[in-house]
Amino acid sequence: MIKFLVALAVGLPIAVVTPAAQASPPPDGRISLAALRDATLDVPRWPADGLLCPSGRVRFRDGEAAVTPSDVPDGRPPAGQSLTILAAAHGDIDNDGADETVALLGCMIEGGTKQIVAYDRDRDGRIVSRGRVTATTGQVRDIRDDSLRIRRSGMVTARLADYQRCCADTTPQTWQTRGYALRAGRFIQVSGPSRMPLNPSVTAIRVTTGDLTLGPPNGGYRYGSVEVTVTHRWGSRPKSVVLQFLPPDGLERTGDRWPPVTTAADSFEVRVAAPAAGRSVTHRFEFRRPAGSPAGGDLAVDLSTKPPTSPAVPWETYATAKIVQTG
Repeated sequence: MIKFLVALAVGLPIAVVTPAAQASPPPDGRISLAALRDATLDVPRWPADGLLCPSGRVRFRDGEAAVTPSDVPDGRPPAGQSLTILAAAHGDIDNDGADETVALLGCMIEGGTKQIVAYDRDRDGRIVSRGRVTATTGQVRDIRDDSLRIRRSGMVTARLADYQRCCADTTPQTWQTRGYALRAGRFIQVSGPSRMPLNPSVTAIRVTTGDLTLGPPNGGYRYGSVEVTVTHRWGSRPKSVVLQFLPPDGLERTGDRWPPVTTAADSFEVRVAAPAAGRSVTHRFEFRRPAGSPAGGDLAVDLSTKPPTSPAVPWETYATAKIVQTG
């Protein structure tokens, strides 16, 4: 105190210490569903085993974004018809004292692929992505639209299923509640089951084909064969599978190695044993076509199961073999 008075008396400068400036509050990341529906959002890349939809910076209007139609080979995920914001929830996912927003996005076509994405605002008020929380991929095929929640701990929860119904489908579904939390900049699962139990009504079986190669003319016909591979990926294992062939005009069965055949007006089908769980089996089928027939064409093959089960990944139950000829 004496030193202070002396300094004051002789006119010496006095240092004044002020309290540290308070840190500015975090941005308000509570984005209304109405605002999301007319915003430009960062959409993460869609899962490889889901429908094709835009990703990156996507402009939404009235809750939907344009999807460019595209042709894809049979057996591959088709393009969605619409990219839609299905639901939103709010809460503090990072414990910074301010709310953020999680949105359920759907790439839809008679069902579809879904993902939950977290959004926030930056210091300038722009909407920014905090990353994907979870998505329908692998054995998870649906997310219930009205199930999004953010707990006080910041954990994001949702109801997930092993099968996605469409239209009048009544296939039994297995639903689970799983929780996800932000850790080191990414979301990881922190609660709930990590696997789906076996659902006797659902299976993931894939059919693929090689080319049907027809050789040089021989006795007025071109002869060849095609390999059809059936793979059990997960879910219920049926006793047998039915392969339905839809041949173009002029293409017909040949040889004596065919299983019993059931014919229809424009198709025929055979029934073969299903592969073991998690395994594949390849069948070879022989065909012929008149030598004077036009070259090219396709042979479509559709798969169903006996007893009937519902396909977890519908587009994997059909394939198309290209018809090529040599000589």
